[in-house]
Amino acid sequence: MAMLHRFFEKYHIFYGWVVVACGILVMSVTHGIVQNCFSLFIKPVTEALGFSRQSFSVCQTLTNVIYMVIALFSGKIFAKFRVGSLMRIACVVLPVAYFCFSLCSQLWMFYLAAAVVGVATAFLTFLPFTLIIAHWFEEKRGLAVGVCFMGSGLGGMLFNALAGSWVGTMGWQNTYRTLAIIMAAVMIPVIYLVLRTRPQEVGLQPLGGHPEQGQDEHPAYGYTLKQARRTVGFWAMILIALTVGFTSTSLSNNIVPHLSDIGFKPTYASGVMSAYLGVLSVCKILLGTMYDKLGMKKSTFIAVSAVIVGLTGLLLGQYAPAHLLIVAGASLGCAVGTVAYPILTQAAFGTLAYTSIYGFISAANSLACSLAPVFSNAVYDATGSYNGALLTSVVLTILALCLLAFVRPLAPGAQIEK
Repeated sequence: MAMLHRFFEKYHIFYGWVVVACGILVMSVTHGIVQNCFSLFIKPVTEALGFSRQSFSVCQTLTNVIYMVIALFSGKIFAKFRVGSLMRIACVVLPVAYFCFSLCSQLWMFYLAAAVVGVATAFLTFLPFTLIIAHWFEEKRGLAVGVCFMGSGLGGMLFNALAGSWVGTMGWQNTYRTLAIIMAAVMIPVIYLVLRTRPQEVGLQPLGGHPEQGQDEHPAYGYTLKQARRTVGFWAMILIALTVGFTSTSLSNNIVPHLSDIGFKPTYASGVMSAYLGVLSVCKILLGTMYDKLGMKKSTFIAVSAVIVGLTGLLLGQYAPAHLLIVAGASLGCAVGTVAYPILTQAAFGTLAYTSIYGFISAANSLACSLAPVFSNAVYDATGSYNGALLTSVVLTILALCLLAFVRPLAPGAQIEK
């Protein structure tokens, strides 16, 4: 580790960017596989084992609900346990649990494996890396968050293309096994050997930090969790996370099954999904840069509006040119759930109770993500189409745009009266 640090120091490369690169790799094989590849297994698993789509989608619901619960208590969890230690345990547990999907033949088996996957994923994705990036970057934080979280899109693009092909050639069970092996091969060495959660672990300061000016250069400011709960802005943020989480999940999860249902080949539908995930990785960097340059209000409005563009493209999915709207709208709109909320939390509520407040907002997003697949597939089972779910999502996204008026930026250093 010391040799690696000296190498980057020799070439004047800030080690925080190495940490960001670790985030890209870990996110690509965690969220990029667990969440972004889930839709590829809906049809083959349900057809092979005789489940309904709605009942199988509960697997993703369980994963998201568990993430939600952990997010609610993330402030207390990360205060009591070291982030790095939790990640080292989770990076071993996740591949084993994901491999177990290939051995399942009953719904309860899938649900049990999904529950373990949910716990492990929570300690490997957005919650820990949001905190790690905050430790490493005082300047260029929006860019660092965007670059780090682009891994979920890159991984989704790569593994959707690969897994979409593998499901057809070697079956869904061997595809689960192969993906689990890839997870372990990437995550374990990165987390154990390269990743460091704080710059002080390698004798550095955060980017933008000035140790010669004292530790009080950037004191904590803003709301406590109790104070934040008393504001309209907090509850508006919770509702925005609920509505946008629901609508963006409805958009991204239904691309493959909806396009294949309306007559396009599954390989083509997977290609559209891969294209979206590839552009998503770029849009995460774009959105992070937008927050650094345009500010909170404009950036969020543009990104949330993009969800409507993607949903419109999916509703017009029988026309091939509309698939460009799907890719463009989903790519920027679905970046909100990962890139926007950490930045919005600090911008609107400060740093004093950042982890706890972000945990509640992240939990609301996760709750919505868990409900969306169940709702969408229930609509499909009842009507034979996803159109009703997509139209509902358009209405909810418009509501989210209206709620943005109640979220206001907080001046850096502001102290809130008790």
